[in-house]
Amino acid sequence: MASNSFIQRKVTKTATLNLTSLMDIFTILVFFLLMNTGESQELAKANFVKLPDSNADGALHGQLVINVAQDSIMIDNQNIVAVSDVDRRPGEVNKPLGEALKAFAEESGELTEVEQKIGRSVTIMGDQSVPYDLLKAVMTTCSAYGFRDVSLAVNQVAASVLTGGGQ
Repeated sequence: MASNSFIQRKVTKTATLNLTSLMDIFTILVFFLLMNTGESQELAKANFVKLPDSNADGALHGQLVINVAQDSIMIDNQNIVAVSDVDRRPGEVNKPLGEALKAFAEESGELTEVEQKIGRSVTIMGDQSVPYDLLKAVMTTCSAYGFRDVSLAVNQVAASVLTGGGQ
């Protein structure tokens, strides 16, 4: 009987999980993801387009980007029309650019409620040496084909740099 008193009992411990450290890690992860997600504010730069400087504030919008270089107008690195073939008279619509816009609109599907009010959105990247009448002709064509929410891409700089106060 004495040997029975020395029988060791197997002690079982329940596993516990320290949630404080885990919650800290998840909180940091959530903040990191919130700060690093969302829409990017940079456009893919085309090497042949030098954007003008501006101190304008505003977010880029739209998924269609039209590049207006000195010699051609492009969408998705595809030549649409030569600048020399663009009719720059007020109110005139450029047919090749219009057809490309029409094809993009058909691929995009139905207009959302916001797009029905303000039109589809488009961003125009025009080289700083491109004449204003050419940009106006592109904007007229965009408007005629339902792309009325137009943004012009620029290099964002401080106002003091533009006025010479920063030098």
